[in-house]
Amino acid sequence: MAHEIFTSYEDAFEKIRPNASSYLVIVTRGHKEDMRVLGWAVRTEARYIGMIGSKRKVLSVYKALENDGYKPEEFERVYAPMGLEIGALSPEEIAVSIAAELVAVRRNAAAAAHKKLKYEAHASPIFQTGDR
Repeated sequence: MAHEIFTSYEDAFEKIRPNASSYLVIVTRGHKEDMRVLGWAVRTEARYIGMIGSKRKVLSVYKALENDGYKPEEFERVYAPMGLEIGALSPEEIAVSIAAELVAVRRNAAAAAHKKLKYEAHASPIFQTGDR
């Protein structure tokens, strides 16, 4: 049962202090909120940071945060899309895959690392006068 209820992200970010034993699961209503929460989460000491969503969504959130000054290596601790790959389709199966990933991380199982989506920043090409 929750000990506190927060009515804004800012209030939660100010008061919640994740440590090396904390597990953060990001499931919000949209990309913008995911981006806000992930931006905060990657700069905490949390042991686990997981974010739900498609690979496309995850990469778009990473890119937006990079444009805001985050470094690609800050996303290396993020499990996204979260959940072990078990072929889950229904919400119940997805919940089982997420719970399994949390256990795998807790037990330092080799299967836990496979879902970390690799993100590499790509520099924009620089054109000089006359280049096309």
